[in-house]
Amino acid sequence: MAEIKFIHNMEEFLEYNQIIKLLRDQMDYIESPKTNEEIMNTFKMAFRSETAKLMVLHKNGHPVGFIFFNIAIGMESAGKYIWLNEMHVHSAYRGKGYGTQLFNRLKDYCVENGILRILGMADDSESQTLHFYQNQDCKTYPQQIFSYHIKK
Repeated sequence: MAEIKFIHNMEEFLEYNQIIKLLRDQMDYIESPKTNEEIMNTFKMAFRSETAKLMVLHKNGHPVGFIFFNIAIGMESAGKYIWLNEMHVHSAYRGKGYGTQLFNRLKDYCVENGILRILGMADDSESQTLHFYQNQDCKTYPQQIFSYHIKK
């Protein structure tokens, strides 16, 4: 049986030493590779924020999936919503209900915390990802995502 745990700080994060490999797998999958240092720095920053959250799905003490999200407030949602940064299940565990288990826990978290909506993005090339979210009763929209990279 797989269990889901919220990770609240770097100490808990480092207890799951395989989590970094799982996070790197996700970044490689979406063609945005990151170093261990970049991942560590991102989570150091995230754990200082009240709005960034990490849920880890583990089986026999080994992480097999995760959801990394932020809680935001918006006019369109007329309240709190979740921006789903990343959701990933290791390829060896896909198709076994673990992604659904993670997403259902996220929906429960929303109900428990007065969050009205879950938003995320996947491009047209990610047909399996889009199919997964459609199976979770998510709607997909044709809007384009824009991005502006701030130069240092």
